[in-house]
Amino acid sequence: MKRKMMALACVAMMGASAVPAFAAENIKVLVNNYEVVFSGQQPIIVDGYTLVPVRGALEAMGVQVVWNEKDQSVLLSKDGKEAKLVIGEKNFVGSKEQLETPAQMIGGSTMIPLRAVVECFEGKVAWNGENKTVSITMDEKEDAYSAVTYKKDLKDENGKVLITGTVKYPQLSTSVLGQKAAMINEKIAADAKGSLENYLKDNQEAVTKSAKELGSDFKTYDFTIGFETPYYDDNTFSFYSTQYIYTGGAHGSSYAKGNTFDLKTGGEKKLADFIAFENGMTEEVYMKNAIKDDIKKDSSKYFEEADKMLDDSSVTLGFFVKEKDKLVVFISEAGVVSPYSSGIIRVEKPIK
Repeated sequence: MKRKMMALACVAMMGASAVPAFAAENIKVLVNNYEVVFSGQQPIIVDGYTLVPVRGALEAMGVQVVWNEKDQSVLLSKDGKEAKLVIGEKNFVGSKEQLETPAQMIGGSTMIPLRAVVECFEGKVAWNGENKTVSITMDEKEDAYSAVTYKKDLKDENGKVLITGTVKYPQLSTSVLGQKAAMINEKIAADAKGSLENYLKDNQEAVTKSAKELGSDFKTYDFTIGFETPYYDDNTFSFYSTQYIYTGGAHGSSYAKGNTFDLKTGGEKKLADFIAFENGMTEEVYMKNAIKDDIKKDSSKYFEEADKMLDDSSVTLGFFVKEKDKLVVFISEAGVVSPYSSGIIRVEKPIK
């Protein structure tokens, strides 16, 4: 099975618009059946053509997007293939096809008709006029999973961004990993998107107040979730995700989570499914002992009396499978038993 993750790059494309922004028309864009969320300008219909922001739609396809302010162009690349769009032109450099209508700047976003671009990067696009939905299909036959990006920002009444939110998470291919992968996908997506939605809701009042009080000194908050390359075999799909929160200080806060699923049942796997515990040992004790063993091996990267801090604190521990015969135990929060600069503590353990 081919292991591959779509590389997603997020580039803001700002500039003065010669075309007025239109109100949202409730147009949806789906990439492999997952809805793309646009935090700024929404898809619109202009002169009979459906125009979609480059940012978001193409990134969800795994296309890297780079904006060139000097010549008002967009460079697109994926898997060695490159193409270029220029504002105000139908020509699509790198493709035999032209755009149906010129690329244009609307509401601070580069807007394009998608068909020629999607087909250039070997995708298929369909339009459902009844429910105003653009459906993009990318071939995933050889991929066990792909990366999906969900974006949502919090703005004040004047449109100023107070919190930028971006979560990236894997979605499994049922054709490669089986039908239970669909159940796992729902859990992963709900957890990732729900974390962002809850953060925006819980912090709306506080960040709005802070922005008003600080004025020009206010620094935009950030909420980001990403993940490392997953491990999978016939029975297990496991990955490590990180969450970063910045609230205007010297540095942000980092957290981690282990996600391990059973491909046969669709449920989550426990540490006991991989490690045979001695009598009376619990998962928490096993993971704390793994960290303590590492403290003994190299105390220089930990705080003094880190082992005591580990027992006394309410630190959250987790694990994920890294390789066929290896898993990783970690402390979720950075800076709990070691300097923040050390990052999240991770200790490798053999699977016996």
